[in-house]
Amino acid sequence: MENNSNWICPTCGAANTSGKFCVNCGSAMPEAAAPVQAEPVQAEPVQPVQEAQPVYAQPVYSEPVYAQPAAQTTSFKTGMGLAIASLACGVMSICLSYCYGFGIPFGIAGLILSGKAVAAGHPSKMPLAGKITSIVGIVLGAVLLFIILMGVIAGVVSDR
Repeated sequence: MENNSNWICPTCGAANTSGKFCVNCGSAMPEAAAPVQAEPVQAEPVQPVQEAQPVYAQPVYSEPVYAQPAAQTTSFKTGMGLAIASLACGVMSICLSYCYGFGIPFGIAGLILSGKAVAAGHPSKMPLAGKITSIVGIVLGAVLLFIILMGVIAGVVSDR
């Protein structure tokens, strides 16, 4: 059988002009299919195709409801200034502890600021570092102030 002959598909009834497979359903051309001469076909009245109704009902979607979060998460910026100030005061208290105890007020300020940074919810370890350096500065300042005072007292007593 030739490829260019006309034939009718036995599966779907579509008229094919060439090829080994039906252009409508894709089934193979039968071996015993007799070629069909092209004859004018009268058009049959075509009834409009009705859209098939779905078997199930589609869900109705509404606008999404966006609720506010229950609690704000602590960001890195919360209490950042307090944490930096406590660390700076702690370092200044260590540096100034050798100057006749002038580092003690900076150490006290560093302790207060580190406590406020922790209370504000700062998540890093910077307030802890500020607290440690403030304590070290206060202790160094107090020890050196004690040594200086003992030296002054010893000098006054020895002059008598």
